[in-house]
Parts: sequence; C-alpha cells; structure tokens
Amino acid sequence: MKKKLVAAAALLAAGLAGFSSNASAASYVNPNQTYTYETMTSNIKTLAQKYPGLVQYRSLGKSPYGRDIWAVKLGRGDATVMYNASHHAREWLTTNIVMEMIDQYSEKYTAKATMDGYNVANVLNNTSIWFIPMTNPDGVTLQQKGLSAFPSTSHAKLIKMNGGSTNFKRWKSNAQGIDLNRQYPARWEQIQNNANAPSYKDYKGTAPLQTSETKAAYNLTRLVSPEVTASYHTAGRILYYHFNYGAGTYGGDKFMGDTLAKMTSYRLIPPDKTLSSGGGYKDWFIQTYKRPGFTFELAPYPGETNPPVSIFGEEWVRNKKAALYMAAEGDKRWEKRLTHISKPVSITQKVPLYDRPDTRFKMASASLYPGKYTVNAAYGNFYRLQTILGPKWIVK
Repeated sequence: MKKKLVAAAALLAAGLAGFSSNASAASYVNPNQTYTYETMTSNIKTLAQKYPGLVQYRSLGKSPYGRDIWAVKLGRGDATVMYNASHHAREWLTTNIVMEMIDQYSEKYTAKATMDGYNVANVLNNTSIWFIPMTNPDGVTLQQKGLSAFPSTSHAKLIKMNGGSTNFKRWKSNAQGIDLNRQYPARWEQIQNNANAPSYKDYKGTAPLQTSETKAAYNLTRLVSPEVTASYHTAGRILYYHFNYGAGTYGGDKFMGDTLAKMTSYRLIPPDKTLSSGGGYKDWFIQTYKRPGFTFELAPYPGETNPPVSIFGEEWVRNKKAALYMAAEGDKRWEKRLTHISKPVSITQKVPLYDRPDTRFKMASASLYPGKYTVNAAYGNFYRLQTILGPKWIVK
C-alpha cells in the first residue's frame, strides 16, 4: 500500500540525522566461527552504531552470572515479529544465524537491494523484527569455554550438575542447571521431568518462569505483542508449528508452516492430538496469543554437543529469507487488525510520536509539529500516519 510521507519539516528530532540509513554497505558479523557472547555483544553495538535508527538494542536484564540478555530491534515498522535463539547452550549456532540475518538485512536495506525476491527496505519499513540472539548467555559460555569463564566458587556445583565431568560440550541448560525451554507456562505441570534436580539437560525447574532468562523473553513478548514468532534450535532439520492441537488452543498456521518448510527443506511435523508436551516458548506463545509460532530445528542432529561451525553455510542458505517472509506475513496480519481510514486531522500543538499504538512506545527523539495531516489507520485511541521515520502513531 503506497503511503504519502509527512514532510521532514513537520518533525522535531533531536539528532534526526541519527535516523538516516546512510551507512556504507559492509559486513560486520563473521558467523563462521565459535560465536561467543562477547563477540555477539560487540557486534550488536557495532551494528547499532553503523545503522542508527534501523538497528536498536536493549538489555532485558542480567543472567545469573551477570551477562546481559540482549534484544535487538531491526526495522522501522509498527508491525512486529520476534525471533529467539540459543535457549539451549549447545545450540549456539542459532545465534550465528540470527546475527547474520541482522547484518545482511541491514546491509541490503542500506543498499536498497533485494534478497531472494524480497525488497528488504520495504519489508523493514513496515515491520520491526525483534531478536533475542542469545537467550542463554551463561549456558552458551559454559558450553564453549568451560569452567574458566566462571568463578571458582561455582566450579564444584557446575561439575556436580554435569555428572562429575569437567567437559561441558554436552551442556544444554542454563548455568543453574535448568532447561530454559521447559520453563514457560504452557502445560508446565504436565512435563515429564527427566531430571529431578538441576542438571546439564532436561530439568524443568520448580516453577514456570523461575529463571531470569525466560522472564526476559516472556516480558519482551508481552511488550511487543508480535504477530508471529520463531524459536531456533538445532536437532534434525524439522519444523513445528502447533501446540496442544485440538484442545481449544491455536493449532498453528499450516499455510505458513508449509511455506517455511518448503523454503528451508525442513520436515514439517504434523499435529498430534495426543500431544502432551509443553513448557516451550512456542507452546506458550501459541496458547496465549492464538497466533502462529514456530520452532525450527536447524542442522543434522549432532548428538550431545553443538553442530559444527562448518554446517553454517548450508543452514544459512536454508534460512536466510525466513525472517523476511515472516516479517511480511506479520505486516499483513497486523494491517488486518487496524481500521483503515483516510482522514485529515489538524494538530494545534507539538505532540509526541509513538512507534506503536501504545503509550509505552513513545519516541524519545521525535515529535510532530502543528499542522494539517492525513492519517491512514486507527487503533484504539491512536491514529497512524506515515513519516520520514516510517509509520508512527499519535493519540487521537
């Protein structure tokens, strides 16, 4: 849908130049390596600096060992979708994939280029993709670096949870010995606890949302209310799109599932009406929002360790346009929930702009000057108009 832009003079923006996409095309992420928490943190900050306004980041809180749980927002749109990666420590190749998405999509946006048929600027001007690139930074660091990255006072406890071994390559949990993808409030009580105490894998904890990591993902989801979500794991090139099928909860979106399965060549797992599992992020999202959620299992199953970095190239080819497709679909779903209008409005005093029709999304650096404007959509007590910063909202 073509939308007229509000003139630049209508915007008051302290440091408005910071919102321009004038970065030269370049690559800032090297995914062909053991991708550590420190490398990711540095890359996130570099990308935000090189693509101001397009790439933004925030800490969702600290892990038990003091590492930031980062969220990255890519795009300028008011529709939202969300990706999370590395819930499981040994599955950190998923972080490589989503960081490469942020890097390459930003580069294509700046160059006004396409990727596999997608006009990247058009997609990211209408939709914002939220990423949690490393949901489990402590667990990933333990799996990659072992005890040397943790205080000596914790070594005995970590070794005990690892069955007495000092080799942590099989580690899947967070550093408290809790499986983060068994921590969400979706049939949590019914999960079979394969480990009855904190362990390197499969311990669901003593209550849902017990961990700071799952609370961070839960709270961000509640804030941005994504239209679609994707969780990245590594166990066998399969794709899940449903939860608790036939029991009154949303059964997933078969059309999107078929499309993503064809795109990635992953096997789409059919619904199972006797499904009794739960506790996963996707499970909770589908049950709570009645919107499509997907779990991607990347890479051939490597056993109880991380997939080799050498597999990255093939997994990237399979997944490189998946987030663009999901973003475009998310925008379609978001637009269906709006009331589309074409209505002139007069602003008599400077008013704040919002990224979404929600007062929690007030922009800190831009306002709308008095004048006459045409709004193109309504949602609750907000109107939307198109600006040089993308679609923005004002209070009616």
